[in-house]
Parts: sequence; C-alpha cells; structure tokens
Amino acid sequence: MKLGILKSRWTPLLIVLAGVIVTIIIAVTGPSAPRRIPQRQARLVEVVPLEAAETQVVVEALGSVQPALEVQLQAQVGGQVIEVSPSLIPGGRVAAGEVLLRIDPREYEFAARQRKSDLAMAEQSLRLEESQQETAQREYELMGEAAGSGDPAMMLREPQIESARSAYDAALAAYEQALLNLDRTAVTAPFNAVVQDRYVDRGGVIGASSAIASLVGTDACWVEAMVPADDVPWIDVPRADGSGGSSARVRQNAVWEEGVWRDGRVLGRTSSLDDQGRMVKVIVEVTDPFSVRRSNAGEPELLVGSFVNVEIFGRTIENAVVVERTHVHDGDTVWLMDDEGALRIRAIDPAYVGEDIVVVTEGLEAGESVVTSYLSAPVEGMPLRVRAEGREGEGREGEGREAEGVTE
Repeated sequence: MKLGILKSRWTPLLIVLAGVIVTIIIAVTGPSAPRRIPQRQARLVEVVPLEAAETQVVVEALGSVQPALEVQLQAQVGGQVIEVSPSLIPGGRVAAGEVLLRIDPREYEFAARQRKSDLAMAEQSLRLEESQQETAQREYELMGEAAGSGDPAMMLREPQIESARSAYDAALAAYEQALLNLDRTAVTAPFNAVVQDRYVDRGGVIGASSAIASLVGTDACWVEAMVPADDVPWIDVPRADGSGGSSARVRQNAVWEEGVWRDGRVLGRTSSLDDQGRMVKVIVEVTDPFSVRRSNAGEPELLVGSFVNVEIFGRTIENAVVVERTHVHDGDTVWLMDDEGALRIRAIDPAYVGEDIVVVTEGLEAGESVVTSYLSAPVEGMPLRVRAEGREGEGREGEGREAEGVTE
C-alpha cells in the first residue's frame, strides 16, 4: 500500500526529468546551421545608358517684342487737311509710299508757278548776257594790241556773266524748293507699317512739324532677349556684310497653341552687362511679325510689348554627352551604376548648362548607365539593382533574391 503511494508521487517528476535529459541529448548531438551575417539590401533603381553625339547648344531666354521701325510721322509743310486715307486709323495697315493725308496744295501751286516764272526770266537774262559776251569776245580780238591797256575780264563781261549765272542758279533752286513743298502736301507712309495712333482729322489746320500719326513697321520686329553672360560665347552674331547669325525661334506661351513658334535670326548683342545681373541683351529679328504676307497667312502674330520665350540655336559641340539636368546632383555630380551593380558618384565639369540639360565633353563615357531614380542617402559603392523586364527585383545578372541579401 505504501509502495503504491510512493510510486504515484514520483512518477511526474521522473517524466519531467526524462524529458529534460532527452532535450539536452538532442541539442548536443543534433545538426547545427552556421550563422550568417545578413547582406545589405540592394536598392531598386532605374538607369538610362549615356550616348555621345554632336550636340547643338540651345540657349533659352525670356525677351520682349519691340518694333524694328517706329516713327512719329510729322508734316513738313503747313495748311488745311483736305483728305485722310481710310487706312489711317489705329490698327490700320499701310504700304510704303501710300498717301495717308493731303494738305490743301493751292498755295504751293501758286508758289511753284511764281518760281517757274522767275526761273524763266533768269534764264533769259543769262542767255542775253552770254550773247553779249560773245560780242565782246569778237570786239576784243579785233582790237588786238589796242586792248592791252584795259582789264580783259571787264572787257569780256565776265563779272556780268557770273552774276547772271548766279541769278539763274538761285531761281532754279527756288523753283525746285517750291516743287518739293508742293510734293510734300501729300504725306506718304515711309515704310510698310501698322498705324498705332492718329493725331489729325480732315478739315484741321496743321503746321510744319505737326504730328500726324504714329507708325510701327510690319516688315520685321526685334525681340530683346536677356541671356546669361556665360551663354553668349555659344551665340553667333552676323558678320560685317550682314550674313550669318544664329537662328532662333520665339513663342508667346500665354497666347499661342502648344508647339507653335515663329522663326527668327540673331542680329547682334550689346557689349556690356545690364545693371541688374550678369545678363547680356541679344537682339533677335523676326520677319513679318504681324503675318501680313501671304506666305505667313494663318501664322500667329507677335504683339508689340509682349513677353516671349526665346530659343537661340548656337554652336555645336563634338562628341558630347547630354544629361538631363534633374539627373545632376549638387550642381556637378552624377550617379552611375557600374557593371557590378554598385553606385559610383562622379564629379563632372559641364561644357554647357541649359535649363533642362547639361552637356559634358569630359568625365562621362558613352555606354555608362546613369541612375535616374532618387536615392535618399547615396553612398559610393552601395549595391543597386534594376527592374528587369517582366520581373521586379531581378538583378542585372538575374541574381534575384540574392540581390536583396535573402538566403535559403
């Protein structure tokens, strides 16, 4: 009886002790897995290969449209306005030589007839004096030695003939001036133009130098673009004979449809910096800015005084690598992925820096892969992986899960 009770008390303790002994034996004699140091996870990035080619520099700038020709038309003679052209209104377009206004010509016609009569009288006096000189010449020759004591010039009537010629020249000049004044009663357009303002009306009386109208030329306009001084060497200006000059194009973003530009050409530039920064004024000419010619029918018009975007096509750079500006970091470094999938941070010295691109001639090679993804904490040599086609996370050589540091 006592033996049975004793067995029932020690049985659980023996079972627990046996379990502990078995566990220890398994832990000592069982297989063990070696401990591995976890690898760094490769960062998933996107890359694009670099290419080397001949690259044309495109200088981008902002500019304002200014008239190439602008004049305040003035009367050269006075009088009453008897006729005004229907085109002489604000916004009206006039051709070179077109009569814009007529002044009462009667007073000037009278003056012209009077000067013509004076000229005829002066011409008759000159002819009479020339006839008398011929007579004096014959008499002088007949007198021979007897004429030696007298003044030959007086005897040949040279003072009289000179006076008659001077009177004739003066009469001729007065007549031509009268004709010129008569011609000036018809005021014409000096060039192809659009009328900005008109200051006279029919029936009004104007004097010499009175303002008639304000005209702006339609054959061409100028765009004054402000270009950084560092970009000026890439721009060609015309030669002494007027040929050459970088091509350009302009666009009014706020008005024109997307992709619409007007072609132009660089005419010249200033030789000094502006007062507000290291900027140089470059003049770009745009022909037919108001689309008057048939060849430009339907083209958008440039508005005088408006602000436009300008692209100037400068010189070309041989064997250049173009990198998007967003892929250049800290102003002068590029992130590259080498053949082993490691990050390389390389400093560059750009040959040209545009608004959207950076052109490099040294420091980058064609075929290298530039990292286009953003890395929050880039470190030289850090592992990278690219997104393989059809599978996310596969490394450049297909290493897959090993690129993430995952082991089996």
